[in-house]
Amino acid sequence: MTVDEHVEVGTKILLRTTMMIGVLYAVYLIRDVVLLVLLAVLTATALVPAITKLRSLGLSRTASVIISYVLLFFIGILLLSVFLPLFFSEIKQFLGNWPEHIKRLDSFINGAETYLTSIGIEWNKADFTQNVDSNVSSWFSQIFSTTVNLFQSFIHFIGYLFLALYLSLEEKGIEKFFLVLTPKKYHTQVLSIAGRMQDKVSRWLFGQMLLMLIAFGLYFVGLLILGVPYALAIAFFGGLMEILPYIGPVLAAVPAIIIGFLGSPVLGLSVLVFYIIAHQIEAHIVAPQVMKHSAGLNPVVLIIAILIGLQLGGPLGIILAVPITMILSVFVEDFVLKKSIEKREETL
Repeated sequence: MTVDEHVEVGTKILLRTTMMIGVLYAVYLIRDVVLLVLLAVLTATALVPAITKLRSLGLSRTASVIISYVLLFFIGILLLSVFLPLFFSEIKQFLGNWPEHIKRLDSFINGAETYLTSIGIEWNKADFTQNVDSNVSSWFSQIFSTTVNLFQSFIHFIGYLFLALYLSLEEKGIEKFFLVLTPKKYHTQVLSIAGRMQDKVSRWLFGQMLLMLIAFGLYFVGLLILGVPYALAIAFFGGLMEILPYIGPVLAAVPAIIIGFLGSPVLGLSVLVFYIIAHQIEAHIVAPQVMKHSAGLNPVVLIIAILIGLQLGGPLGIILAVPITMILSVFVEDFVLKKSIEKREETL
């Protein structure tokens, strides 16, 4: 290779790298829009089995899509109308009893400080209390900020809804969406990947929703039997946390254990033991049965994906982290398979 050819190759690599960095930076700047687009794609993907089933009954695609979205909407409204009033009622009750909780927490902190001092560990109660107060204040300010931006969120929701509807109404809408984003020479490969992606993600979404429902029921019944206050709100939070593999069950236990210890040490320990048992039942019995048809991913990869999702997109990024990782895994599998075939052909 001549010097000119070396320079030409180096220039091409530099230009491609610069363009890739530029594209990634542009995607980062509009990450909120990208996340909403991905959420719309996932919604359309999740409803593919329902739309296909309705079409097999002789309905048109438009009718099948409308029925699927209307059912999804009314089920969501029904669940919200039943659980949200109860949920906010318990939150209001908790906030009304906040002074009493503070007294119990202060008593617990005094006991912990005395014990730690007796074994030679220095611990500043004032700094700890100040950190807790500042974190609680920050949390409430974030809620206020979110409420102020409600109109912007509503606009985003409308855009997401219409995009999801379009992808569902259009015949092979998801496949066409990916075709628009890729050069023509890769269209055959992209169609294959899109089909596998839809199958993989739809199975995962169905299993995940079922797992969240089972976890909610398990936590709610267990907390009611133990007599833990605010059982519905805590169980609802625990069910939502199931969207986070490995990390979710741990986070789900935190508020329950805190509320338990605020009641009494015995109740707190009982809640701790209950969550350990519940987690073992879920991890070794429920989850394997529910998710057995869903391809698993490396736990380390999933945890890293969740942390990246939190950093880039906040709560929405966390929700989308796992399905996006599953989509990317399809591309990786396809790349590895292609390389394996090429290597085999070279050997022959």
